[in-house]
Amino acid sequence: MHNFEAQNSRQTLAEGVAEYYASNLGLVKRCGLSPAAQQFFRNHDTVHVVYGCGTSLSDEAIVKLSSIFGTTGGFSVLRGYQLYESRQIYKKLGIIEILLTILRSGILIPRTIFRCLRQHKYWPWDSCDNYLHVPLAEVRQEFGIRVAHGITPR
Repeated sequence: MHNFEAQNSRQTLAEGVAEYYASNLGLVKRCGLSPAAQQFFRNHDTVHVVYGCGTSLSDEAIVKLSSIFGTTGGFSVLRGYQLYESRQIYKKLGIIEILLTILRSGILIPRTIFRCLRQHKYWPWDSCDNYLHVPLAEVRQEFGIRVAHGITPR
């Protein structure tokens, strides 16, 4: 687990994003992406950090649901998942991981939506720069965000 995944992480949002990228080196190489994909993945990756999610397929599902129900992007974020670059990622998914995620979805979907509906306000999908130097614990408290796994900080 990573520090940004802890509910009360003292990392700033910028530090959490840096840790997320450092632990997922393949995500950093975005220079060949279209401008729309670059912006979408920046926002998407920030949601990973704010909601305390890794990159497992189950966590990706939580990020997608949280983006729809817990951010100002709402259903419009689905356009980003239709981009060419997103579709290329889908092609790499393994059937076993997909099946396991489907089995978990009976709990994952309602729990994630419920947590998003209990937030105090929506996370700003495309304008988070004002929060880059704010500790994640404070960000989550302000918005009423519960992390995906509820781990304790290291």
